[in-house]
Amino acid sequence: MKKDIWIMVPVLALVGCVSTPAPPVPDEAMAATSRVKLETLAKGHEVYMSECTRCHEAWMPANISSEDWHVVVPGMAWNANISATDEEALLAYIMAARKAAP
Repeated sequence: MKKDIWIMVPVLALVGCVSTPAPPVPDEAMAATSRVKLETLAKGHEVYMSECTRCHEAWMPANISSEDWHVVVPGMAWNANISATDEEALLAYIMAARKAAP
């Protein structure tokens, strides 16, 4: 029994170190693929990482359907008092990040 505990401690420590990948940072390739200006995508990423993560984990945009994002973003933007311009940039970033996902 004691031997099992010594095996489990390193395993649990390793599992605790595993983290979810960070949402992609916009780059020229993402801008070209999405046909959205890099500045807009950068602003959307900034809003995503600063505003959305106040209450939520920074989910990978590709893990949620685009239909769901189109419903969730307006409601959450309203709740977080995000401006219409930032909401548009946020949604543009999320849709571009979904396309850029492997």
